[in-house]
Amino acid sequence: WTANETLSGAMHFDYRQRRGVGVGPELKLNLGRYGELNFDGYYLRDDAPQVSSPGFTEGNRHRLKFSYEASIRTNFTVKAVVREQGDPFILRDFFEWEYQRNTQPSSFLEVEYLWDNWGLNALAMPRVNDFFERIERLPDVQLTGLRQQVGNTPLYYESESSAAYLNHEFANNSAASFAATRLDSYHQVLLPKTYFGWLNLTPRIGGRYTYYSETTGGFAGAEANRWVFNTGAEASMKISRTWADRDLPLFKSKGLRHIIEPTINYVFVPSPNKLPLELPQFDSTIPTLRLLPLDYPDFNAIDSVDSENTVRFGLRNNVQTKRDGQVDTLLNWNLFTDWHLRTRPDQETFADVFSDIDFKP
Repeated sequence: WTANETLSGAMHFDYRQRRGVGVGPELKLNLGRYGELNFDGYYLRDDAPQVSSPGFTEGNRHRLKFSYEASIRTNFTVKAVVREQGDPFILRDFFEWEYQRNTQPSSFLEVEYLWDNWGLNALAMPRVNDFFERIERLPDVQLTGLRQQVGNTPLYYESESSAAYLNHEFANNSAASFAATRLDSYHQVLLPKTYFGWLNLTPRIGGRYTYYSETTGGFAGAEANRWVFNTGAEASMKISRTWADRDLPLFKSKGLRHIIEPTINYVFVPSPNKLPLELPQFDSTIPTLRLLPLDYPDFNAIDSVDSENTVRFGLRNNVQTKRDGQVDTLLNWNLFTDWHLRTRPDQETFADVFSDIDFKP
């Protein structure tokens, strides 16, 4: 149903032979330069909830979703999303395509303002569904200084500073939940140079200060101040060869260019005065099968910052071609691994070798 250019909607009516009837409205409000507002609602009377969730017996099931997004100006955006659901399984049981993208959808309000070299972001993230674990940010305000040249010097500067009240809420209002105020400020100076016309070398030095208020709740922690120093350097070079007359008709490819880019990145962070186990964990490392970033501020698990004495080796292969008169990537293959010169208890001397391949036939 379309009323006009501003308002449109739809009504969903589903019948499932084993599970029963479901119904829900969908509304969209286009406010022009003031953004777009969407609302989705859904209710179903589930005749057999235990089929996909053994032991679950609630038959009245629902979900609500509200979203708003506006670009007030090209450098000023507002986003708001509220997702409420009656139980933790409704997306998995009836909206699997959404569940695969996000198993525990969050609700938030985000306002962002950008300048040429700076960005200010304010994020409020309350917990709407108490059966999910959530890090509440009430709010989290962050000022980011993008990498920028310092006057007419060869030095470059970047920074990231934030102030937040954080509440780690465990599922079903567990008594283990805890909260604290955190102030964090990171600053780094870099000196990128090219030597011999082919070797790119970027040494860097930086520091971070983080303040934690007294932690309330299940993690009994006193007020804390943490200082972190980091340094290191990254070196890279490029080697290329072109075959202008090598065509691959199967891939609509005219000519080939192979670019090889080896990189070495050394990171040194001495042990901070406060280790992760002594601090409340809000933004912490999550178990993963991939190597985490080494550099700050790319490594953004603020509360898990620890010592690091590591060399990361990388080898990138980029095969380019021409399609429709424009340069396009046929194959992008990255290999990388870590050598820990001084290991922590959770590290081995050598990491696994990781491989990322993007192939665009």
